[in-house]
Amino acid sequence: MLSLPEWLKQLADAVALRILPVDVLAPVGCHYCLVDGTWEVALFAASTQIVGGEKDGRLRLSRFTLDLNAVTSLFTEVTNLTWQAHTIANDDELGPHVSIEGTCAGHSVWLRILSRPPRRFAPGRRAIVYEPAWEETW
Repeated sequence: MLSLPEWLKQLADAVALRILPVDVLAPVGCHYCLVDGTWEVALFAASTQIVGGEKDGRLRLSRFTLDLNAVTSLFTEVTNLTWQAHTIANDDELGPHVSIEGTCAGHSVWLRILSRPPRRFAPGRRAIVYEPAWEETW
């Protein structure tokens, strides 16, 4: 697996700080790969699994807003900025997301900030109802 370059870690951390929680935000996940010279990066807030009580086992999505001006200011150049409002196909793992293409730290970057985590990722946090406590799982 390709190791995370320091400039890309700094970008992901800076973007994560611009994800503004409405309530307690679950951990933020980052998936990245290099495709034909472009760094494809996806950031998403993990889901929270409810443990105990009448909603036991249910997954809860993190509610947040995104400061788009602040995120785009992290790029030296933005060539494309889009919003995908809905899942567009059965195999669309990203679902609704903001997409920003451009240059950052001299590298071609395609950043996507997802409204929900992809299905293949386990919950990043558990809400234990009877204690009450949060447990980070990743």
